[in-house]
Amino acid sequence: MGLDMFLQAENKQTGEGRLVHSWRKANQIREWFVTRFNQEPDEQLKIALTDDDIDALIGDIEQVLADKELAPSLLPTSSGFFFGSTDYDTYYFDELKDTLQYLKNDFEYDADNEQLLYTEWW
Repeated sequence: MGLDMFLQAENKQTGEGRLVHSWRKANQIREWFVTRFNQEPDEQLKIALTDDDIDALIGDIEQVLADKELAPSLLPTSSGFFFGSTDYDTYYFDELKDTLQYLKNDFEYDADNEQLLYTEWW
């Protein structure tokens, strides 16, 4: 059990979805979505995203990786049942590096025909 998080692309006409990216226990990414979208932190989330949202996440990750002192303010950890560590440790920063790498280099979805969603299961 644990915090499993997903970016999904859902076809706007058929509703058919596909997995774009996933995280496991990256509670700092989850907290970013909770804060940005003013969500209830004790509920499982399903949020429609825009390109601007992805750009904002990229920007915050880049700032934290450039200056680790910004981590608690821009990408704070969050606790929860099976959410993983709340330490600002190697795992925390590795998750940010992996996310940034993916979003900047491998991320693809068709904004004209697909809706991008953040979802989770825990």
